[in-house]
Amino acid sequence: MNVLFSPRKIGDIIVRNGLAVAPMTTTQSQSDGSVSEAEASWIERLGDDGYGLVITCAASISRTSIAFPRQLSFGDDALVPGLARLAQRARRPEMALVAQLCHGGSRAIPALTGQPAYSASRFELPLPGFVPPLELSVPQIEAIIEDFAGAAARAARAGFQGVEFHGANGYLFTQFASTVTNSRRDAWGGPLSHRARFAREVVRATRARVPRPFIIGMRWTFESPLDLGLDLDEGIQVMNWLAEDGIDYAHVSQLDLGTVSTKYPGVPVFKRIRDGIDRALPLIAAGGVVSAADLDRAVHLGADLVAIGRSAIGNRHVPGKLAAGEPLTRTPFQREALSRLSVSEDFVRYLASAPPLARLHIVED
Repeated sequence: MNVLFSPRKIGDIIVRNGLAVAPMTTTQSQSDGSVSEAEASWIERLGDDGYGLVITCAASISRTSIAFPRQLSFGDDALVPGLARLAQRARRPEMALVAQLCHGGSRAIPALTGQPAYSASRFELPLPGFVPPLELSVPQIEAIIEDFAGAAARAARAGFQGVEFHGANGYLFTQFASTVTNSRRDAWGGPLSHRARFAREVVRATRARVPRPFIIGMRWTFESPLDLGLDLDEGIQVMNWLAEDGIDYAHVSQLDLGTVSTKYPGVPVFKRIRDGIDRALPLIAAGGVVSAADLDRAVHLGADLVAIGRSAIGNRHVPGKLAAGEPLTRTPFQREALSRLSVSEDFVRYLASAPPLARLHIVED
């Protein structure tokens, strides 16, 4: 049987298996970021499904970081009681509940934040209607670092077992790391050591604020045709630095776990990362996992854990089914079937319209 079905250690926490629920935007929290019954039911369902690790949707860390309507938030002490009730409902033996924390940066929505979008620096993108962000001042950067650490501390107080920072998909960590979006000439831009400083400072500040054995993870885009300012080897170096700073795992963001590198033709991105990162740092693979064969492929590439997204939406008890060799329901998912699986109408609408998940092809019964 695949080793992913055995218990494993993340930081100082032992989880029942190496299968994780990938972070997925749900847009089903309350408009103020507080926990809704729909979000609580969704996370509770995932807790019952048998995963070793459940990662929440990308959650905001402050009022000015919001990147989605009805985005879950860890940005205020008043939200902690609701978050604690969510954590209590999801608590299961040998399972870690991890909150993914995100700052939209240039992708923050002014209509929801009440201010223009800010980023590492001002930049242009060839996208219809793109409004260049304003450059963050050093005091603003320092305040955001504190916002991340404060949000993580609230997650710990609420009973979560860890946080994962969203350093993928073009959000603020990525905007600092990429040479396309970071043209600063101070200590926060230029050479990699400066562009990585933001991520390192967030991890250090967080580790100082949370108790052991609280988990800290980082999700990262290492290489992307949509952002040529990201370099695979630079991403590997950043993860090694972050391991020194206190992260307990690295989560590799890909649409397909077997994606081949553009920098190293013929070499899978994940394999290059595994070969370059300290073996003591667990790696999570993600991208298109729908079968036991995909899990075997992930282990072959060097994965310590595997994150499951789309299949987790449309199937109950995925770990048990994969261990038994049972097939999973695949897309297109039927709207009524998703409703029976605690997938709210808000979540379904998002799945049906937002790229890249629009390819789920939600259909009527």
